[in-house]
Amino acid sequence: MALARTFDYYESPSLSIGKTVSNHFFGPDEHDTGMFVSRLLLALVLSTVATPATSELAADSLEISFVLKAPAEAIAEITASAPGAAWNRPGAEAAVATIYLDGRYNQDVVLFQGTETWTYRVFLGPLEAGSHRLRVERNARWSAQGAGLELAAVHVRGLASNEPEQRAIAHAPILYARADTLGHFSDIPLLMWYERFSEAKDTVLQYTVIFSNEDAGTTTDALMARWGRATDIEYVYRVRLDAQGKIRKEAFQGPEHKDFAFSGRKEGRHPFLLVLSQNNIFADTGFSALQYRLLPVRADLNQHSREEVMDRFHWTYRLMAQELEREGKLRPYDAVAGTAVGDPRQYLYLEINAESRDSGVVAWVKLKGQPRWYSSHRGQRDLAVSRSGWFRTAVELPTGTAAEALEFIAIECVEVQDPRNAPSDTSPETLLREISKVFLLDADYRPGPNLLSATPSLTLRPGEMHTFIPQPR
Repeated sequence: MALARTFDYYESPSLSIGKTVSNHFFGPDEHDTGMFVSRLLLALVLSTVATPATSELAADSLEISFVLKAPAEAIAEITASAPGAAWNRPGAEAAVATIYLDGRYNQDVVLFQGTETWTYRVFLGPLEAGSHRLRVERNARWSAQGAGLELAAVHVRGLASNEPEQRAIAHAPILYARADTLGHFSDIPLLMWYERFSEAKDTVLQYTVIFSNEDAGTTTDALMARWGRATDIEYVYRVRLDAQGKIRKEAFQGPEHKDFAFSGRKEGRHPFLLVLSQNNIFADTGFSALQYRLLPVRADLNQHSREEVMDRFHWTYRLMAQELEREGKLRPYDAVAGTAVGDPRQYLYLEINAESRDSGVVAWVKLKGQPRWYSSHRGQRDLAVSRSGWFRTAVELPTGTAAEALEFIAIECVEVQDPRNAPSDTSPETLLREISKVFLLDADYRPGPNLLSATPSLTLRPGEMHTFIPQPR
């Protein structure tokens, strides 16, 4: 049986700190010994706008109090694990932890890293100066039955207004979970990032989320061929600010992936957005039982595709693969099984910058000592990449293929015009600007070294192919 007690163990005229612990492994006599006292001392915390409040005491629920000396945007780091959990195992996918702030619901955190002790970073929203209480506990309704919760530490701090990331965090969107994902652990938001652009004298902040999967909209084989991943990466919200931080314009990605002016409600400067559809677009009205407040990280993608953020946070590849496994979307190498794909560790990933006009790009790979060539589109013209700019594609290779086995990498231009349409006034072609990196995933889903040196800029027309020799940078 869990034990719950409240301890007020430090008081002063300016600071009062207490904690309620509901613990599932403390024995009764540990509460009467020096062992418990020593553990309790680990939880001594101090909080101001710039000084963190921290609690460290393994438990299945935990409450801390902290003081802010001035109004601030608050962020929290929840270090926890989910005993018994595994993202690829039905019925034990993950625990869900609910955060209450000053007695009110604040958000939920999906512990997708399973039994690994992991720090989940979230924002709490704007808080007034003074005393506050934060409670974290297992959400029995939405947690997987086979997944427990063990909280190792909770760290809270306020962001001063002059901190570099304060403005970006203050405008980060709050996401309501898509209703049909509750209790199913599919298509959950794993990571949010923001980019900063300049527009005239204004600053534009744009927020994007990596979802663990895409339940509808694009088939899994098309995702791997045209995007080099099976996660779903979606721009969520964009806000334009003047030099004083006043909002000039704000928009979100709505139906048909179009921009819509935001007119919904906010908490402080944080917009509420509902994940609306199975291909993860959004609405500024409506709500669901769970909300997520992922702390955004900054990314600069001027010289990369969006998948670069997955490379930076390589654990996203593992969760992607585990969800594919759980949902029956993986197949043996070279087998035909509808739109299922192979193990993501069997693919060669290419990051390409190209401009395509009525054309598409297909990547090819040849292995040493083999006559066969392997392609990204697997012979399906509609799986060629026909968009311009930075993008990814991936080529499935035989199980166990090592980097040393690669002999040639090639890029082909294919025509993608519908022959039933009137011919274009211009000839189809692809300007291949750069292949910035080519890599395999290792056994732990970490991107390996770049296998291709600098590539020249060249123009290809339908039916033309250019071959490169792998040379690690």
